Amino acid sequence: MSPRLGGSTREEKRRVTHNEVERRRRDKINTWICRLAKIIPDCPEAHSKSSQSKGGILAKACDYISELRVHNEQLTERIKETHRREMDFELLKQEVEVLKNENAALKNENAIVRAQLQQQGLLGDLPP
Repeated sequence: MSPRLGGSTREEKRRVTHNEVERRRRDKINTWICRLAKIIPDCPEAHSKSSQSKGGILAKACDYISELRVHNEQLTERIKETHRREMDFELLKQEVEVLKNENAALKNENAIVRAQLQQQGLLGDLPP
């Protein structure tokens, strides 16, 4: 065998191996793009008649992710606002309890004063 023939075969083998590796890489990329197309709303699958280009699918994916981020931020804010309102509500409930207790104490004090005034004959025909 001549060195040239051997070198040519070696180059051919490297080229075939490289082509196979590159084909597998493209197949993986295409598979992931098809998976993206399936999970993105209003995105036709890559192998359907109305399929979009890979770039179109990726663009829709980016748009969808951006929408999800905005929606997620809005939900996070709503959750924070809900927690704030719950805390405010708990504080108001505590305040209502304090006011109820104060009101009960004042009613009791009022009843005692009325009873004392009645005993002394100072309470006229006032409504209770």
